[in-house]
Amino acid sequence: LKEDPEYVKYFKMLKMGLPMGAVQNALQRDGKDPSIMDLDPEKSLKSQLKKDDDDDEEEEDTGPPLKEDPEYEKYFKMLKMGLPMGAVQNALQRDGKDPGIMDLDPEKSLKSQLKKEEEEEDTGPPLKDDPEYTKYFKMLKMGLPMGAVQNALLRDGKDPGIMDLDPEKSLKSQLNKDDDEPGEDMGVPLKDDPEYTKYFKMLKMGLPMGAVQNALLRDGKDPTIMDLDPEKSVEFQRNSGGKKKKKGKKKGKKTKAEKEKKEKKLKVRRKKLFWNPIDEGKIKKHSIWYKVKGAVDMGKLKYDASEFDSLFTDTSNPADKKKKVGAGDSSSGPKQKKSTQVIDGKRGMNGGIILARLKMEYSVIANMVDNMDSGKFDATQLRALQEFLPTDEEHQGLDSYIKSASTSEEKKKEAMDDLCACEKYMVAMMVVSESASKFDCMLFQSQFECSLKEIVDEIIKLSNACKEVRTSSRLQKLMAVILTLGNHINTGGTGNLASGFSLDALLKLDEVSPIPCTSLFTVIRMTVSYA
Repeated sequence: LKEDPEYVKYFKMLKMGLPMGAVQNALQRDGKDPSIMDLDPEKSLKSQLKKDDDDDEEEEDTGPPLKEDPEYEKYFKMLKMGLPMGAVQNALQRDGKDPGIMDLDPEKSLKSQLKKEEEEEDTGPPLKDDPEYTKYFKMLKMGLPMGAVQNALLRDGKDPGIMDLDPEKSLKSQLNKDDDEPGEDMGVPLKDDPEYTKYFKMLKMGLPMGAVQNALLRDGKDPTIMDLDPEKSVEFQRNSGGKKKKKGKKKGKKTKAEKEKKEKKLKVRRKKLFWNPIDEGKIKKHSIWYKVKGAVDMGKLKYDASEFDSLFTDTSNPADKKKKVGAGDSSSGPKQKKSTQVIDGKRGMNGGIILARLKMEYSVIANMVDNMDSGKFDATQLRALQEFLPTDEEHQGLDSYIKSASTSEEKKKEAMDDLCACEKYMVAMMVVSESASKFDCMLFQSQFECSLKEIVDEIIKLSNACKEVRTSSRLQKLMAVILTLGNHINTGGTGNLASGFSLDALLKLDEVSPIPCTSLFTVIRMTVSYA
């Protein structure tokens, strides 16, 4: 297939590093079936598409071809009109139909293609009632958007693609996990997959796994991909439910020599002093470092070596600490319940930090805002509280969440306890009418005295300046000289003399030049000094 003249260029695109999606789009653009890329490139197209005539005879297909099925006919017409496959699948999804219908053979009936030869009985619970996933379907019922639910799954370390499965069927039946050995893996190894190769390079460069998974999340990819076997293809592992195989040695009794060897291999972790060392070749003879070289011997210093080691080194095994922590958690009681997240996580965290500093009940804060009593809050705190008032979308989400849990007081209390601090504050503020306007009034009241003092100080300065202008004898003398000289220049001192002038004329004094290298301003200055 990879050397077939009709398809060879698409396999070359894959070799050049283009993602599978781009290659399939190119196939679709050229009017070819994009699922061709799912076939074995080492075998011919004819041999893979050939149907075995020696199998048991199939029942006669009496239904109409899929492309002429009244329910789906219009979507095939859309394809004929030149609409891309993605647009047609979106139309199917919008109409509440399965977009995967377009992947079936249009020449055969839908019934014949969906029929399963051997359908095992589904004995598991429906996915929506599965104890591990039931809370996420409840979040959907409460009105939370699909994106928020998938984020919650991702946060809990689960696959967000679970929400794309049928909630009425069990998870096991849909994942179709087979106990038999999977077929041969003909795909590209995950570490060489053009879509994921850069993330494995990041691991090779020494970046921690958490940073690589954050990069995957940032690029809109599933971070759990890093838990798969890098030597096998993604498709093969997803179909077979494969995970990384941990190579382990057979357990046996360790000899005394092996135990001693292990103890010797324990790494000593040291606290570091992060400085920029100078290369020995750059140290000159006259420098301080040349003079002090070898002047201090650590062995001759008077200090407690054991105390020094306890302060700056650690020889304990981190694995032992983890075991102790795990044992302590199990003995102390049940694990702490994770809070339900209705609002954006970052916004909730920032709001929680602000509210933790106030150390007040949220109902008390809501009552103060309702009565427009700022109490001991300053303008900065009031502005921060106003910033975390619920938006319309957050109001709707919280309202739906509370209503769904209001079947009894006990359930309502449990639902409220599951909210984060910022969400509890928002719920308390939801009962306050015109809360934003009331915050504006409280801010104005809080800043009034300070703003008034600033304005009064400026008014006093302006008033004093005006008073000095009106009462200054030197200014009056200067203005009289300018008026007299101006009249004399304009009229010769006779005729229609000006009684005064606007202040903008002062800016033009420098433009009147009686003789070269002299200005009227110079003449006025000389005149005033002689007057």
